Amino acid sequence: MTNALVRCTRHDDKAAGLFELVRADIGLWVLELDHTPKFTVAEQISEITAQLQASIEQLQIIREGSADYTLHLAFDLDENKPIIYPPSLSKIASDCGFAIETYTNQNEDG
Repeated sequence: MTNALVRCTRHDDKAAGLFELVRADIGLWVLELDHTPKFTVAEQISEITAQLQASIEQLQIIREGSADYTLHLAFDLDENKPIIYPPSLSKIASDCGFAIETYTNQNEDG
């Protein structure tokens, strides 16, 4: 995983505290998610899921009034293989009202 974040666009400060305002001119808020580079993709997704679960109440509140509410995940992969999202991550996304977008690149080893 090379990047993991939740982003939303809003013109109030409801996301403050959990999210960081990175572009005030357009109201872009970002929540950076931690992941361990040496872990497998499945382990990294588990890390992300746990962080989201820990903040689920705040994430649900932010749902109202947010545009472009999205979990963004980017991966560099050694080979062409599937990325499988567990039902728990899908449920969090559904309960909080954010989309999941995934970008993949094949790294130089693959």
